[in-house]
Amino acid sequence: MIAPALTRRLLDEYAQRVPPPADGPAHKARWNALTEREREILVAVGKRWTNGEIAAHFVVTESTVKTHVRRILAKIGARDRIQAVIFAYDLGLALPRTLKQGDATAPTCTATPVSEPPEAP
Repeated sequence: MIAPALTRRLLDEYAQRVPPPADGPAHKARWNALTEREREILVAVGKRWTNGEIAAHFVVTESTVKTHVRRILAKIGARDRIQAVIFAYDLGLALPRTLKQGDATAPTCTATPVSEPPEAP
């Protein structure tokens, strides 16, 4: 388990070095393995929403969110949520948000249904 503040710093640091969105066959194959709902959940995970925030947004239980996240991790070959966030960044599904020191506000963005990974610029 990694402290949320450390996770946020790690992801913010990664985001400063993030390459352009990936569009290789490996990323597309993992993306295509996801159901529509799993894609929506991945976008929310990429935006660093908590299970509770995801559950409230999609009007499902936290247990259902945990099941979706577990299946997403398995399908994309990620060990944990951090790798899922990085995968979402790599596909351009989510962008890092800049937070001020100590800012713990709730997410302001909404997850939108996504059927195709975005094309690289």
